[in-house]
This record gives sequence, C-alpha cells and structure tokens, in this order.
Amino acid sequence: MNAQLRRWLIPTWGKEARAIAPGLYHYMRASDGLYTRFHLRVEPDGRGLLLANAAAAARLSPAGVVMAKGLLEEQEEREIVTAVQSRFKGASPDVVQADLQRVAGIIHTLLAPEDNYPIFNLDELNPTVFESQLFAPLEVSIPLAAPDQLVPLLDRLWQIGIPHVTFLAPENPDLAYLVQAVERAEDLGMIAGVRSRVTDLAQGKLLRDVAQAGVDHITVIVASMNEETHDTLLGRGDYSYVLPMLADIQANEVYPMVEIPLVESTLPDLGETLAALQTRGVYTFSFFAIVAPDGLDDEVRAGALPAQAMPQTADWIEETADQLNVRFLWQPPVQRDPRQPLVAQVLQGPRCSGDVAARIEVNGDVIPPRGPHQSAGNVFRDEWQTIWQHDAFTRYRERIAAPTRCPDCPGLALCAADCPREAAGWA
Repeated sequence: MNAQLRRWLIPTWGKEARAIAPGLYHYMRASDGLYTRFHLRVEPDGRGLLLANAAAAARLSPAGVVMAKGLLEEQEEREIVTAVQSRFKGASPDVVQADLQRVAGIIHTLLAPEDNYPIFNLDELNPTVFESQLFAPLEVSIPLAAPDQLVPLLDRLWQIGIPHVTFLAPENPDLAYLVQAVERAEDLGMIAGVRSRVTDLAQGKLLRDVAQAGVDHITVIVASMNEETHDTLLGRGDYSYVLPMLADIQANEVYPMVEIPLVESTLPDLGETLAALQTRGVYTFSFFAIVAPDGLDDEVRAGALPAQAMPQTADWIEETADQLNVRFLWQPPVQRDPRQPLVAQVLQGPRCSGDVAARIEVNGDVIPPRGPHQSAGNVFRDEWQTIWQHDAFTRYRERIAAPTRCPDCPGLALCAADCPREAAGWA
C-alpha cells in the first residue's frame, strides 16, 4: 500500500502548444451517494497532479491535464478531442480518443478509491516531485489560531494553489476556533485535517462538530499501546481515550491516521502497537523521529534516537509496516533540543507532514520542511514566487535532489529526501 501514486504520464506524445494555465482547479463528483473531492494542480510547465480526496492519484502530461480538466468539467468527448488537437500536435483523433478513455478510466477508478489518505512519501514520486516545476507545496501544517488570523491565511493559501491544510491543535484547544478553521477550509474547497492528542479531541462534542464541519482526516498521536509508555509522553490518562477515540472517528466517517513518535521508549513495543491499531481499522501511520547527533551525552539526549541508529530503525519499521499491509508516511526527523524536555518535543510533533509540504506560521511566515527554522518569506507581504525561490527553499531542493542512497540503507523510503543521519536534513 506504499505506492499508491499512479506512475503514469498520460499521454506522452506531441509537442506542447498551449497548456492549461498554472493553478489549482477544484471539483466535486458523486458516485453511489458518496462525494469525491478532486484537485487538479497544474504546474508552470503544463504538467499536473490529479488528487482525489488528497491522495496523489496520477501525474499528467500537459495534454493529459487538458483531458482531465475537460472530463471533470463534464465537457462532451468530441469537445475535449477538438481542444486537445487544437493545442497539441502529433496525434490522430483515434490516438487522442484512446488516451482520453485512459484518463476517464483513472477518474472513474478514483470515484471509489481503495484508500482515502492524505499526501505521500517523496519516494513515491518518480521522477522527483520537483522535476515538473512544482510551484507550491501540496500540503501545509498550520498551528490553530483565532478565526480573524486563520481565515485570511487560508484564503491566501487557496489563492496560491495549496489544496490541503492540517491544523495543529495545541493542548486544550479552543473548540470554536478548531471548528471554524475546518469550516473555512471546507468552504474554500481545501482538504482539511487535524492533528491532536486524543485527550484534547475528546473534549465535549468536538469530534462530532469538526466532522460535521467537513474535516477529511484526523491524526491522533499514539506513542505506544503500552499504557505507561504512552502516558509518560502524552499525559496521564491520555491512553484511556485512544481506542474509543479511533472508533468514534470512524463512526463519524472521518479517515483516521496515527502519528507515532520514534524515541527510545516507543521502539520496544512498536510492532505490537502497529498490529493492535491495524486491527482497530487504522491503516495509515506517520512516523517522526526525534534524533540527536552522535556523541551527545546520554543525559542531554534524554531518550532521543542517536543518528547512527536511524537506518536500522527505519528498515525495521518499513519491513514491519509492509508485513502488516499498512501505509506509512515519513515526516522529516526532528533534532533533539536540549533546552526543552523530550516530552515537549513529542507534543509539538514534526514541523510538517512530509517533503511535499511546508509549515506556515499564523503570521504568514513560510518554513521549509527541513533545515533551520528559517522563514523563506511571508505570504501576506511577499509574492509566492519570491518565497519559493528563497535561499531556504533552494537549499532544501538541492539537498533532496542530491543522491542520498548508500549501501547501509538501500531502498528505504526515509532516505529518499535526505540521509536521516545528517543533521542538515533534520527539522
């Protein structure tokens, strides 16, 4: 279940003449009483990504983008064929018609997807996500804030062309703030997710209210299915809510995800934790490691993983996840900060959801997925193109484009973006 991205570039013939304008196109389609939310992200070179319910589905050539857009807008097939032939040269009507049927088949399949999960590991994009001139992240993580701060921020992100947002709920979040944040994202057409401790999500009728507001997925933090280990990291009594909350999430028809912090205390029971949660209907897990440079004093490291242990740890986790037939997502490793307790870093979590994502602070500052916590610009003050070309993002793209494989960790998804032992690639 780790290669859900369709590795098609459809079609591959012809020279581009006039591609679809870059941007984000949003559609809703119904099938058997269920709605699927499509986002067609068109990049500057005319190529695109078709996403269904936030799952990366297909990579499309410029001609494929024209076809997908026409089908999603319910144009007649003959109109689409004519539009493609007027924009691109090199294919007969029969060839265009055949490729159009292939694109239509993809869309039909996505109306009843096997999985409904957000985003994907960088190694699932082949060639790399940046080859097609990606003009913005596919997802952003935003700390929860008051509506007067979040509403203009969400409006700006939608204008930029970002289809997916995850709200980071703090301890004891303002319930009304969270519901209104999800409502605004839904009104815009964005995919909306929430990351939270189960204790905080269990307040009052919060889960029901965010489900009714239109939340698409909820990520709960589960350190371990060992109660003592879990509660030590996430607060006394939090463990008792885990299984009831996961059942309630599914009962409210919201997709459940589990985020697992990787520290020394969570590794011994990790296999049992994954297996137990899989039997409760959880099939998507995200992992973030808190890592310390090799040689750091054990007292300062305080249970964070040593850098040299990362490849072996990742290999075991990926093998275990494959055996259980569950999906795993790697989030950028977090560097151990000796200025705060390890527990605080677990609660804060990763900077963002992965390597095709970014962190956006409430004030509009944009932080790349990896490297120093350095703002590349501000969405309220700066043009997006200026932010995207900032040195912080340029250095990040150069690092993930560089070869990162070595004999120690061949084929690990974690290593696709950066070597997990290198502090320069941590967040």
